[in-house]
Amino acid sequence: MKIKLQQTRLGLRNSTTRLPFRYGKACLTQCPQAIFQAVIEVDGRVQAGYSGDCLPPSWFDKSPGKDFHQQIKDMLWVIAEADASYRAELASPQEFFPVWRTVLEHVQATCARAGLPPLLASFGASVVERALLDAICRVEHCTFAHAVRYNKFGIDPGAIHDSLAGLAPIDWLPREPTRSIYVRHTVGLSDPLTSSDIPVDERLDDGFPQALEEYVELCGLRYLKIKVSNDLERDIDRLKVISAIVQRNRGDHYGVTLDGNEQYANAEDFDVLIDAIQSESQLKTFWANVIAVEQPLERSIALSDEHTGGIRDLSKTKPVIIDESDGTLDSYKNAIEIGYRGVSSKSCKGVVKSLLNAGLTWSHNDRGQTRDYIMTGEDLCTVGIVPVQSDLCLVATLGLEHIERNGHHYHRGLWYLPRQQQAAALAAHGDFYAEQHGVVAPQLVDGRFDIGSLQCEGFGFAVEPDMSEMRTLV
Repeated sequence: MKIKLQQTRLGLRNSTTRLPFRYGKACLTQCPQAIFQAVIEVDGRVQAGYSGDCLPPSWFDKSPGKDFHQQIKDMLWVIAEADASYRAELASPQEFFPVWRTVLEHVQATCARAGLPPLLASFGASVVERALLDAICRVEHCTFAHAVRYNKFGIDPGAIHDSLAGLAPIDWLPREPTRSIYVRHTVGLSDPLTSSDIPVDERLDDGFPQALEEYVELCGLRYLKIKVSNDLERDIDRLKVISAIVQRNRGDHYGVTLDGNEQYANAEDFDVLIDAIQSESQLKTFWANVIAVEQPLERSIALSDEHTGGIRDLSKTKPVIIDESDGTLDSYKNAIEIGYRGVSSKSCKGVVKSLLNAGLTWSHNDRGQTRDYIMTGEDLCTVGIVPVQSDLCLVATLGLEHIERNGHHYHRGLWYLPRQQQAAALAAHGDFYAEQHGVVAPQLVDGRFDIGSLQCEGFGFAVEPDMSEMRTLV
């Protein structure tokens, strides 16, 4: 298939969280929500496709001294660079995959010259990439999972990774996409753990759970993603409380991941945390149920052989994975060579890259015969309709059993969208959404999201956004 890119638009809408989300050194209370539209032409057929994401503080770029206002400007600039590059490459009909690679390399190089991190470059390129993938699915009248399995995008894995030469995504993906997925609930650094932790003047009256114990008791959570802060005493105290909450409700049957969010400037400090966890009798079952440890080291040293001896030692018993360090196409391959045993999937880092990283994981697992290497699904505080549904559609295609989700926790459902769009989302995706406390919101039942309706034409969402209701920049 050859596509021509006719026009593009970027729209923004503000959103405010229902409670602060503290991760690493950042605290998210409000941010723009971006929607990107790409209109393509294929053999005379014209079709729009969409992507979406939030523009969060201090995740893509953690440069000291750079305020959120400048970070937003940088994010919009990188999206614009990717947009211009795709429009230049697709001014005449071209196959998607070679153009995808050319644009990504161009944006990476452009960001490097501007002193911006590779992760931010991947984000900007992915915004346009995702809209194009959605448009291709819609013009072909197929689901994303179908498009991937029948290689409608023309992906050539061997062109990126020698170990995948002669293969296609269908070789490592499950036969059918996941239709129900466990939620790995984020426990942010400032989140209340028990109801008694919430001051009277901070208790929300929106009807949704607020404290961790309320989520575990009311929603049946059995997977958690816990942020740690490089404050040993505080981290251990929090982990003890979290462990008691989940074991009281789930016994020994639960799973957790620990997220360091680049809080550790050296491996020795992180080793102290792991040693402290293992030495606490109260955390014995908790440690046994740790699935993976995510990106404890700053990205400046995370892929340095000199600084990752402790990572290699820990990975012998618990997989240590990269997230923020997964900024380029070869990041995961390089991480495996150093001693990491996994990587995260996030749409904001690139959809094709996630598919290829899944292939690397499968390859290192002796083509699916072992489970030594893992891929996890992570969140960027994605909300409905477009961002959260397309990301869930991606992990469903990958066949993941659980995924970190927190957009439904930190945001009050689809409150920031017009009521008409909320109603349309509920009508089209009634398994995933429900009318709750006066707003349409994702429905968490027995620790799971039902997502079968995301297997619709396009990239996981049947309701197209209304660009006229947003502030349009491009």
